Amino acid sequence: MKKILTMFVATLFAFQFTGLSCYAKSTTVKNNTSITVASKEAHSSKTLSTGEKIECIILEDVIVNNQTVFKKGGRATLNVVNSKKAKFAGIPGEITVAGGEVFDTNNQGHMVTINQVITGEEKTWPKVCLGCGIFIILAPLMLFGFVKGGQAEISPVQTRQVFLNQDFVFKKD
Repeated sequence: MKKILTMFVATLFAFQFTGLSCYAKSTTVKNNTSITVASKEAHSSKTLSTGEKIECIILEDVIVNNQTVFKKGGRATLNVVNSKKAKFAGIPGEITVAGGEVFDTNNQGHMVTINQVITGEEKTWPKVCLGCGIFIILAPLMLFGFVKGGQAEISPVQTRQVFLNQDFVFKKD
């Protein structure tokens, strides 16, 4: 009787771990999980257009329940929803990034949230000089493009935090 009981307990013990191993392969990745990304190359408001996608890379592994869901160096994209070039009179360029997509280790895309406005350098000295009565000298220079604001730029060195839009179940292929 002891042998039968021992074999029964050993069998249950073995089935318990084989049963758990199938559950360990899938995990739920929660909404608002933070993922750090950076642009692959530099971009400027002078060259970007509204509607373009900026190719990015994932900077850190994202591990959920001991599974690497998003791998460092993985692919991501960010959506440019507005891009304005720098204008005369020192008005800076502007890039608005909203939303995007990150790809997990199974190469499945997941929508992410980001809302960021990147603004170039404003050149205020022409406005100050105009206010000081040098209008006659600076007005032609300012109006014909000698004084322009800085372009908005996205550098590969700058990191951006994006957040998942919804929960999803991840199962390693």
